[in-house]
Amino acid sequence: MLTRRDLAFAAAAFCAPHSGHAAIPGLRQLAEARGLLFGSMVRGDVLGKDRAYGDMMARECDLFVSREVHFDYLEPRRGSFDLAAVDGEIAWATAHQMRFHGACLVWGEHVPGWFRDLAGGADAARAMTDHITKVCQHFAGKVQSWDVVNEGLKLEDGQTGGLRRTVFLDKVGPDYIDLAFRAAREADPKARLDLNDFGLELDLSWHEDKRRALLALLDGLKKRGTPIDAIGLQSHLSTRSFGHFNERVFSDFLRELASRGFDIYLTELDVYDRDAPADVKQRDPQIADIYRRYLSVALANKAVKLVVSWGLTDRDNWVTSAQNDERRSDGQLSRPLPYDTAYLPKPAYVAVAEALNAAPPR
Repeated sequence: MLTRRDLAFAAAAFCAPHSGHAAIPGLRQLAEARGLLFGSMVRGDVLGKDRAYGDMMARECDLFVSREVHFDYLEPRRGSFDLAAVDGEIAWATAHQMRFHGACLVWGEHVPGWFRDLAGGADAARAMTDHITKVCQHFAGKVQSWDVVNEGLKLEDGQTGGLRRTVFLDKVGPDYIDLAFRAAREADPKARLDLNDFGLELDLSWHEDKRRALLALLDGLKKRGTPIDAIGLQSHLSTRSFGHFNERVFSDFLRELASRGFDIYLTELDVYDRDAPADVKQRDPQIADIYRRYLSVALANKAVKLVVSWGLTDRDNWVTSAQNDERRSDGQLSRPLPYDTAYLPKPAYVAVAEALNAAPPR
């Protein structure tokens, strides 16, 4: 096992001018040594334009996570599918010995207009399952895992069973989750299927309520024989709220998931730094400490099989590329990811490497 000093030295060498990459223990290598998969959301549109970006992804990741598999992207008109972009991503991943993860099949924020216009009931259920069947059959044998249902929970406004009020709940009904997983399993029996959600890691009352709701939902799915293999925890962390992270509470929750026989995926890991100091020399260690604390607890549980960073470089994280509540108010660029905009590793990189290196073998 590499020591913390080894990892820090390697990262420092990586940042030095004219240094080579050969001595760097990449995150992919560290994860593989512990029986884990490490991956990233990859921007397929950048791969052909920026060789350094592709080299970084291939070196650091053995899992390619696509954001191009949304319902509205793949079936913009009913019965008319556009799968070429994802075919290209899978070809690139295969050429670089990377597995492929699709995020995600069913999400209320990415729905084509034609589906929203359906009357609902049986026709909507058929349209949803037909979409999943076509997509999963087309990519069968090429996909390691799918986020089948994303962000299906919300605890307000009296939603049925704590389910988020989405077009799928409105058009199909509360059994849309069961239907989606069954369709995906039938279309590709070998792909791993997960339910992905956020707001589950902190010692806050609404996180606790959501944890209870998720466990109740999973118990119902399991009782009905719905084929679900894993739970995806989005892992969007923040310097503003991480003071509410309680190692014992989070560890207990992971044990609850594992005791039900589910694998656990950390699916969209990053650290928002909206209220962190402007001085990078102060800010970066705070971000790194959050990565270290979170991953140390999570990876201690052997049911955690997969870690996905939501991008590797600060160039293309969603916080830095869109208007949202997590952008810094001082005009400084956010630094939520392991690599900076020049593709150089930061203290966050060392923290992730240390956590992977210290994880018990799977």
